[in-house]
Amino acid sequence: MKSNLRTVAVILLALLLGGLSNYWFGVSPVAVQPLEPPVQAWRDGWSGDDDLLAAGATWQERTPWGAPPAPPVEAPPPVPPPPMPVGVSKDGRNYTAIFQVNGTGVIRLRAGGRLPDGGHVLQVSGRRVVWLDADGKRQQREIFNEFQGGQ
Repeated sequence: MKSNLRTVAVILLALLLGGLSNYWFGVSPVAVQPLEPPVQAWRDGWSGDDDLLAAGATWQERTPWGAPPAPPVEAPPPVPPPPMPVGVSKDGRNYTAIFQVNGTGVIRLRAGGRLPDGGHVLQVSGRRVVWLDADGKRQQREIFNEFQGGQ
């Protein structure tokens, strides 16, 4: 029994020596400061600060109750084509250009006349019409000498 007591005494002495040396020579940990939680304003969730239009759009898009989704937004109609010369007529000694204008039919203009889109006619001769379009770009067309398409 003495050998068991001696083994227990050696173990206790080693533990006591390790604890005392840690107490005297060990570095104590730095004191930990508690973290302050960030300050947050309390909200009930029903205040008027939320963007209700955005929420309404989300509800319409997802339709959680089985309602049909909103119809797609229609694309704007295409830009009408610019006026195009379709013929030349002669009134006495002067030539007149005949322009096809989308939605209004045809108009007759002499050199210097204004087109509905803001352009103007520069020159009208026997088969040729020269005009500036709405962007100020010079256009030229020879009537009856250009392929008009499969009509």
